[in-house]
Amino acid sequence: MLNFRNPVKEDVPRLREYFEKYSTMGCDYNFANVYLWHKKYNIKICTKDGFLLKAYFKDDNTPWGYCFPTGEGDIKQIIDDIFLDAKERGCKVVFTMLTEAQRERLVQLTDDNYSFEELTGDEDYIYTNYDLSILPGKKYHSKRNHISKFNRSYPNWKFQIINKDNMADAMEVVENWCKNNQIDTSTYDEYFAIKEAFENYDAFKFHGGVLYVDNTPVAMTMGARINKNTFDVSFEKALVQYDGAYAKINNEFVKTLVGFEFINREEDLGLETLRKSKLSYHPVVILKRYSGERND
Repeated sequence: MLNFRNPVKEDVPRLREYFEKYSTMGCDYNFANVYLWHKKYNIKICTKDGFLLKAYFKDDNTPWGYCFPTGEGDIKQIIDDIFLDAKERGCKVVFTMLTEAQRERLVQLTDDNYSFEELTGDEDYIYTNYDLSILPGKKYHSKRNHISKFNRSYPNWKFQIINKDNMADAMEVVENWCKNNQIDTSTYDEYFAIKEAFENYDAFKFHGGVLYVDNTPVAMTMGARINKNTFDVSFEKALVQYDGAYAKINNEFVKTLVGFEFINREEDLGLETLRKSKLSYHPVVILKRYSGERND
């Protein structure tokens, strides 16, 4: 049986090493996300023969979804080990969060028939740094206008990179956003994830920014690198009473991501309003995800 366990903070350097070397562009390969969300989704990890394995577990300690192995070596043997692990646990193997490339690789490796289902709401929206920072051409005309209106409405705006001196301001945005949306922070998983992210900001190598109007924090954003080419925006909150704050902080923050060609702005959670918002920025990649199980 594979030795799956909960990730701990000490795993972060190892997770970073695996994901930056072998990752896709998916936000699930942001090592910080794995740790911050492992309690909510019961994510467990293990290493074996040069591979990092990740799986989602049910309360009875059986996996409901195995992820595609990350690493280098005899991947066919690792896939066989996953099937053996499920057999020993008395459950079936369901692969989850597969990209199209991983789905095809799985079939190729096992030479088996699978039934796959697209995971709507879990696809990642990925953009070029150039597009989000420059907003070029007619397709971004409305975005440029929105930012121009913000600049005119709030001439005393400023943007700052998050550091120890303004971290509390970023958290203030989150708390006010929750109040505006009538969200109880005592039971809101994302609130605790953001709070823990700030507590481990340097260790997890987060990078973020705060937007101010007249010295009042009105928007925040933060994330971490997936690999040398792709940055993942993990959290972004803005107070909607400041019209254009989302567009403004998005644009200002991306300008700081020098060296990253692609920006992953994560999934739409199956929400139509969020899907329309993400599509309005014209992603160059919509990274679809699939679950699949073998037709035995």
